[in-house]
Amino acid sequence: MMPWFLLDIVQSLPAFALVMLRLSGLMLTAPIYGSRMVPRRVRVAITLTVSAMMFPLVRSQAPANLTLSSVVAGGASELAIGVSIGLGLSIMLMAAEVAGLIVGRQAGLALSNVFDPTVNQQVSITGQIYGIMLTLTFILAGGLRAGMAALLDTYEVIPLLSFHVGDSIVLLLTEMLGAAMMLGIRLAGPVLIALFLLSITLAFLSRTMPQFNILSVGFTLRALVALGVAAAALNGGEQFFLDAVWNGIEFVREGFGLDPAATRLVI
Repeated sequence: MMPWFLLDIVQSLPAFALVMLRLSGLMLTAPIYGSRMVPRRVRVAITLTVSAMMFPLVRSQAPANLTLSSVVAGGASELAIGVSIGLGLSIMLMAAEVAGLIVGRQAGLALSNVFDPTVNQQVSITGQIYGIMLTLTFILAGGLRAGMAALLDTYEVIPLLSFHVGDSIVLLLTEMLGAAMMLGIRLAGPVLIALFLLSITLAFLSRTMPQFNILSVGFTLRALVALGVAAAALNGGEQFFLDAVWNGIEFVREGFGLDPAATRLVI
């Protein structure tokens, strides 16, 4: 005869697998957790540990007689929940890459790309600077904990095996892309305004002083002005970055019908 506690563990494995699949989606796509810089063994260990901590809280939601077929069929939906939350947070951080790309191209710095191991591709220097700043703000503002809290709160509105993949997920990610694009433009706004004013100034100089070589001086001036204004904007934009991070988190929570300000921290 198998001891009662071992029998209980065996019977709980299907429900535990569903909890682990929902968390695995978040670990695969969320910022920091899904980074290539984090070893796979570390991610697996975190997934198993956090799943074991979450399981007692949601165990009562699991049907009494779970079969392998129901776990396989419902596992895709559980995985989609975690993937959607992780992608929503990652798309929000992509706004920094958009801002850096706009600034780099307008300032003439797009040719000096560097390799980013976290995404395994070439990125602009300004994009990496904006990305590091927004990622650090995300971490310091408690974004990692907020992502986990959002996943745990989804069990209140989406119990186990009750989610069906539909247009809501596509709509959420589409709206997040639009919000990230607008945030990227706002981040690059100060530099774009400064470069626009510089272009007007250089145009007046070229008309009043024809001997003034705009091509030889303009490129250097645009780069210096862009970097200077970007540094000033990043130095004084702490509250803006915090608002951007929490607006993205609240947007994801609203997409799943959760209280948007439930996990907001005061820093």
